[in-house]
Amino acid sequence: MRKRTFGPLLAAALLVPLVAASAPAAPAPAKAQAAPVPAKAPAAPVAGKGRKVILDVDMGELNDDAVTMFMLAKAKDVDFLGVTVVSGNTWVEEGTAYSLRQLELIGRTDIPVVVGAGEPLMPGRQERLTAENALYGKAPWAGAFDSKRPSAYDKLAKPPYGGYPKTKPKKDTAAADFIVEQVKRYPNQVTVFADGPATNLALAVRTHPEIVPLIKEVIYMGGAFDKPGNITPAAEFNWWFDPESARIAVRTPFRKQTIVPDDAAQHVVYGKKQYDRIVAGKQTPIKKIFKDLQGPEFAKDPNTTHLLWDAITAAVFLDPAVAKKTDVRYVDVDANFGENYGRSLGYKLDEFDAPNNPKGTRKAGIVLDVNAERFWDLYIGLLRTE
Repeated sequence: MRKRTFGPLLAAALLVPLVAASAPAAPAPAKAQAAPVPAKAPAAPVAGKGRKVILDVDMGELNDDAVTMFMLAKAKDVDFLGVTVVSGNTWVEEGTAYSLRQLELIGRTDIPVVVGAGEPLMPGRQERLTAENALYGKAPWAGAFDSKRPSAYDKLAKPPYGGYPKTKPKKDTAAADFIVEQVKRYPNQVTVFADGPATNLALAVRTHPEIVPLIKEVIYMGGAFDKPGNITPAAEFNWWFDPESARIAVRTPFRKQTIVPDDAAQHVVYGKKQYDRIVAGKQTPIKKIFKDLQGPEFAKDPNTTHLLWDAITAAVFLDPAVAKKTDVRYVDVDANFGENYGRSLGYKLDEFDAPNNPKGTRKAGIVLDVNAERFWDLYIGLLRTE
């Protein structure tokens, strides 16, 4: 098979038509502007209590994405503006249903859920997997690509835990537009969690580059810097699923970027010990979800363990001391189709603190180690909150 190279220019050209194709129920973002507006961001009053966040996520049922949503929903100092859904672990229709239903179960239907991109930025990503697996080895987990895409969030192959949601996703708005709208409404105040493939974020900044200096921080779960990837030897799942979007996002000149890669996830392994601490005592909606969905698993095999990738992003946001070691590097993503497709690249500063990086790459703080005791106290404490 002839090797193909997909550069950022082609990705940019395909941004607008892809939104319409991937989220038919929501309007496409406005036409892209030529360049970011360098003007200083206007001041705006804080309308709600707490730090403002948008969780952009490929939601599952009580997976690390769901627990991250619970943590942010339970934190007292967070103003949770919304959940924007993207395909990744699950199809966007599945993720929408799971987000709505789990928010209902914990009594937070005030948090809007917005449908986002249903496919990666580059057309044909799923179709190329057969060739990719043959050439470079089979991916052990392909997320949404392992199943047929549902026609709607209320027509899944299997209903969500507890039944289909009674609440509905936000109407007439795509996830990228919602991000733009909230950032403009609250300039310099919004932190965006890119805890799934970065498709929605890439669409938002490419179609409305004027929001870039207005975003307070972007926190990613993605990449594997000093270890092999968890999907291929080169790539971690989120950035492997949509490498073009990841590359666009990390190369965007945000004021602050923090990355929680697969490296950090290895330092906090969830097992029955933590499960028992969460479900002990008086019943709560979150405890019931854990008992119903994880209880049988631990009863069958008490030695079962899980990594908590996305939950670490919420933890380092809520308590920066959870990040035990953070390296500042210039970050890039390999978006050339080949054996390194989706690889995260981190260029360190030399001994004179001078950049030694490709043109166009941006600085990010990469969390490489976690204070496990501090993490577990925060994680379990929030999930036990009534």
